[in-house]
Amino acid sequence: MFTRCPECLTPQRITPEVLRSGRGMVRCKRCSAMFDALATLAETEKLAVADVQTSEETWTEHKDRPLVWRVGLALGVALLLLQGLYFEGGHALQNPTIRPAFEKLCGVLHCRLPDYQNLAELSVLRNSFSELPNRHYAFKLVLNNEGAFAMRYPVIGLTLLTYDGQPFAQRQFRPDEYLAAQQQNTRLAANSAAEINLEVAATQTKVGGFHFDLSY
Repeated sequence: MFTRCPECLTPQRITPEVLRSGRGMVRCKRCSAMFDALATLAETEKLAVADVQTSEETWTEHKDRPLVWRVGLALGVALLLLQGLYFEGGHALQNPTIRPAFEKLCGVLHCRLPDYQNLAELSVLRNSFSELPNRHYAFKLVLNNEGAFAMRYPVIGLTLLTYDGQPFAQRQFRPDEYLAAQQQNTRLAANSAAEINLEVAATQTKVGGFHFDLSY
């Protein structure tokens, strides 16, 4: 009887006594590797070689399948995310549940998502409007980003009211107008707060109140 080492592919003759003594396990005479002789046991050397070749081809086929499935799955997930981005547009990118998936995808594709801007996760901790000694007015606002992502600073719409509550002046302040020069390109970090200070020039009408809103 013959068998063949799966490591160095060397055929060797084997006797029933050797098989019994090692319970089927033998050591290769060429490379000293231990292997199961029963796996390629054959009556002739030619059949032993054929058995090994068939076994190798089968093993290679099974080894390649998981890689194909992994690549196919990755492409399928990427396609699904891209379809969601195409159909949902900017709305999906501002969804705190969906956005992490797009950020991971962009990490792989080396792309950049639009700025996160979700007013629902932006709260006002404190605000005030007071007159300064030079008759200008100081408007202070503390914004808090409650989201899990850094957020672009919003546009602040400030409306001045008379003592009877009627609006008489209105203006919108962009981030590059109310942030310091070194802060113009920054974003409000996740789970953090920032104080904004605006100085409003004196008006002919006496200010009796104010109102503000945030927008993008």
